[in-house]
Amino acid sequence: MERKTAYRVLLLIVVLLAVVYTLGIVGLVPFRWSEYITLFMVLLFILLRINKGSQA
Repeated sequence: MERKTAYRVLLLIVVLLAVVYTLGIVGLVPFRWSEYITLFMVLLFILLRINKGSQA
């Protein structure tokens, strides 16, 4: 998959997860989901930073 396409897909995923995260904070979905989403986003950030650093 081309890099630009991959980043667009990741952006869509992150936006959807942000909406679910917000719903968890408001109380419309279980708060446990928000905790998992937070862990996933932190892991994704770290992986993207490692990937970017290895390309430079």
